[in-house]
Amino acid sequence: MKIFKKLKNKATKKLEKSFNKFFIKYIEENNYNIYKTCLSNCQMSILSKVYKPYSVYDSSIGDYTYIASNSTISFTEIGKFCSIGPNLLCGYGIHPTNGISTSPSFYSDKMQNGISFSNKCKIEERKKIVIGNDVFIGMNVSILDGVNIGDGAIIGAGAVVVKDIEPYAIYGGVPAKDIASIIKQLKNYSKYNGGTGKMRN
Repeated sequence: MKIFKKLKNKATKKLEKSFNKFFIKYIEENNYNIYKTCLSNCQMSILSKVYKPYSVYDSSIGDYTYIASNSTISFTEIGKFCSIGPNLLCGYGIHPTNGISTSPSFYSDKMQNGISFSNKCKIEERKKIVIGNDVFIGMNVSILDGVNIGDGAIIGAGAVVVKDIEPYAIYGGVPAKDIASIIKQLKNYSKYNGGTGKMRN
């Protein structure tokens, strides 16, 4: 029995070693990185923090805002002091629902799927998203193109935001709906452009 156990352990170690070699080779050949990041055409404050991995392009991020890992953000303006949970999907293009097909082959010349039957873009495929200051966004939230989110708003985990959200409103659900409102008087307190000294007082 002892010999059998030794042989079994030896075989297991060999198998693990072979698998590790194969796995590393696969990663290298496919240029795959589990901590992959993409940052293109962005204005990101040096006082902000975005956790890896992330994909952020054509966007701006304000002072003291942090964004948790695994976020995909494009065509978005994010204000100051925002707290954003993991797995945010913010802006991913528009598909028309009133044509013969929702496939971009019929309305776009960008050839997203490798082919196009259209010689021009027939719709506005991207619209800017604006997220105000001091906005809290929970995990696994999706925000559609063209949405504006006001200062101080709260968006619950798992929400799909399809329309504008008023300042200091609390939204949640699919699609996201108004749940409650934070004290309206806070709207008159502009702390974001006065520097940190004003907030300490």
